[in-house]
Amino acid sequence: MEPARVSKPAVFSQMGLQMERYVLSARVLHWVMAAGFIFMWACGYAMTSLVSDDSPLQEFLFGLHISIGVTLLLLLVIRIAVRTSNSPPPLPKAMARWEVIGSHLGHLGLYLLPAAVILIGWAETDFGGHGVKWFGLSMPKIFPTMKSLWGQDLETATSTLHEWLAYAMLALAAVHVAAVIKHRWIDGHDVLKRMTF
Repeated sequence: MEPARVSKPAVFSQMGLQMERYVLSARVLHWVMAAGFIFMWACGYAMTSLVSDDSPLQEFLFGLHISIGVTLLLLLVIRIAVRTSNSPPPLPKAMARWEVIGSHLGHLGLYLLPAAVILIGWAETDFGGHGVKWFGLSMPKIFPTMKSLWGQDLETATSTLHEWLAYAMLALAAVHVAAVIKHRWIDGHDVLKRMTF
């Protein structure tokens, strides 16, 4: 008579599943921030290209854009803290070395570019003397009110840089999504499950 087989406790399978995924807080922050930046790109385009200059709608969109930007900066700080205190799940072993390096560089860019975009937007608002407000609450003034420096209009220069870095971040996000699709449907590495629920 065969001895009864003891099934593994559910906790072991749950721990194994957890090791394949980012911690819950990282996953929640990832998707909330992804939605936030999609809104920011749409809002930024709408307020600069689709609505009339100096209209009440444009003023409303500018205020909302700034408030969501401050929120995303706070979430980014939390996300960095979560990331540094929790090891990410391992990448598939079958990935080529260049893909691993590209993954690390891409993820680094997805932390650095948002920080740069938001801080330069903050500088643009401070340089222009408008002051950053978070849903009506005045935020600390990080940059001085300055019209120009070395002959450059600071508000215009930072506005242009903010826009171009936002486009660069959008391009990097598109590459990030394309890499996930490639790994999932071409290579057979389901890296998306690392960030799903």
